[in-house]
Amino acid sequence: MFDLFMFNMVRVKSLTDLGLTPEQVTHTGIQIINAQLLGLIVGAYIWGVLGDRYGRKRVLLHSILIYSLASLLTAFVQVDWCYAALRFLTGIGLAGELGAGITLISEKYSDSRRGLGVGVFIILGFAGVLLASAAAQLQSWRTCYMIGGVLGLSLLFFRLMLKESALFEITRKQAGISFGGLKPILLNGSLRTKYISGILILLPSVFIPQILWSLSPEIAQAKGLSGIDPAKILGLGYSCVIAGDLVAIFLAEKIKDRKRVIVFFSAVGCLAFVLFLFCPIPTRTWFYFLSSLLGFAFGIWVVGATMIAEMFGTNLRATATTTIPNFCRGCVILMNGILVVLKPMLGIQAVVTVVGAVIFSLALGALYFVKDTYGREMDYADAAER
Repeated sequence: MFDLFMFNMVRVKSLTDLGLTPEQVTHTGIQIINAQLLGLIVGAYIWGVLGDRYGRKRVLLHSILIYSLASLLTAFVQVDWCYAALRFLTGIGLAGELGAGITLISEKYSDSRRGLGVGVFIILGFAGVLLASAAAQLQSWRTCYMIGGVLGLSLLFFRLMLKESALFEITRKQAGISFGGLKPILLNGSLRTKYISGILILLPSVFIPQILWSLSPEIAQAKGLSGIDPAKILGLGYSCVIAGDLVAIFLAEKIKDRKRVIVFFSAVGCLAFVLFLFCPIPTRTWFYFLSSLLGFAFGIWVVGATMIAEMFGTNLRATATTTIPNFCRGCVILMNGILVVLKPMLGIQAVVTVVGAVIFSLALGALYFVKDTYGREMDYADAAER
């Protein structure tokens, strides 16, 4: 998460340092973000298939190595096209760790501890955003990328001690089962519905940081405010994210129902989104406060990620848990495209309002098509088609 959000935090000062004008900073910044998101999409498919066919641990190790080296090289870029190329490679590497990690944890933990295990994994990742925020405010942008690369390589050393999922090892020995890939999911009507619903459910949790928080200086300027630091926005926001996730984990375990918790936090996100856009914001402090409240909506991410792992069999679980979150992040490319096209006509606030309203509506609607998965056993395989 440190590496995933670093560009969002140093976008303005790094591109300004490379000699770009304020208008170019926004336009080129969106292009570089899109390059990283494209890398996440490509990497998600690659790592998802490899994770189901050759093991979760291998995906973890190789993905960490790629994004750590790419992050180190980013510290030495001199031109924007090279910046974009390295963020693309970083995205490919970053795509593998989250999905493989969630898959590995969900298969190692009992059904009563699974949500807590995945929750701790994701929340510690979010703590990386807080560290990135502090680094972005205290260090030069080049130093920040060097820190990210060194931390990644250090993580790689500790991950070497992990053991492969025993459940995966047992399942891979069974004959007649298709392992990995999107084809088995897309050919199966039930799996296809769950797959698309999973992407839509998680959409608000990428819209908030990648659009609302990353473009906070532009949104604040439209409200008559200046001097907004996106690194501070992301740091404060993810403090609320951690608090919201802890509450979500507690509620899911308390009521033994993940779906109802996701519905609740989606509704909270809608309310916070309306307040952020339409409530009068007279000062920067008030802007930071209202934008941070959006972080509580992220309870859908930690509970939703666990739910996604439980919705798919062992033979397709790594593919689903790796591609769904990253394909969801890839949807930001479409969001950015809409912003670029409509911003000159409607203004940044109006476009963000329209895009956000569609996203929250899709997320709530998708919940109708999925069933709760709390307590589901993980020892099963999915059929190839139906």
